[in-house]
Amino acid sequence: MANPFTIDYLNLQEEQPEMASISAEMDVLERQPLKYAPWAEVGATLPTVDFAIAHNSKAILLKYYVNEQAIRAMYNKFNDPVYEDSCVEFFVAFDGDQSYYNLEFNCVGTPRIEYGPGRINRTFISPKLLEDIRFHVNMQNHTPGGIFWSMMLYLPKTLFSFHPELELEQVNARVNFYKCGDALPDPHFLCWSNIEATNPNFHLPAFFKEAIFKTQPNKL
Repeated sequence: MANPFTIDYLNLQEEQPEMASISAEMDVLERQPLKYAPWAEVGATLPTVDFAIAHNSKAILLKYYVNEQAIRAMYNKFNDPVYEDSCVEFFVAFDGDQSYYNLEFNCVGTPRIEYGPGRINRTFISPKLLEDIRFHVNMQNHTPGGIFWSMMLYLPKTLFSFHPELELEQVNARVNFYKCGDALPDPHFLCWSNIEATNPNFHLPAFFKEAIFKTQPNKL
């Protein structure tokens, strides 16, 4: 069995650091590419996407780096269908749970978060909890890839409301990471862990990868 993907502990010096400061710290971490496009046509022009992930026991820290030809950001209300926009996604199941969370964000930070065992009959996470998400977006036109944007996300563990006793340190999880844009001029579906399915579908936990959230270094 392959070793689990490790999610490092990031020691933030301040109690409530600025998002720009966290974002800069994330830039020195190893980046993971979304290198699979299982439903792309041969010769299609696809975005290039990487991410870096860490945690500080209070929150999951996740940063995406995206180059794409066109962007779309039509949705601005919590739990809107942001997957139709330029969207990055993180799916996670904790401690062997058969159900999982899907966390989806368009390129201006609008979140959609649900929990459940499969693609249908999912439960939205309360908008009150979504208010605690912090994010920082940087966007640049006229890059070689068309448009570059990055998004730094601070995801408090309280978001995972079906796991009220969640302790991130040393927790085992299963994860996958995605980029999509269902309503873009050229729709695309990228993933970190490859998916084998006839039609685009990110809600296939059989293709999640094992992961572990590491303990704070030198913790007694």
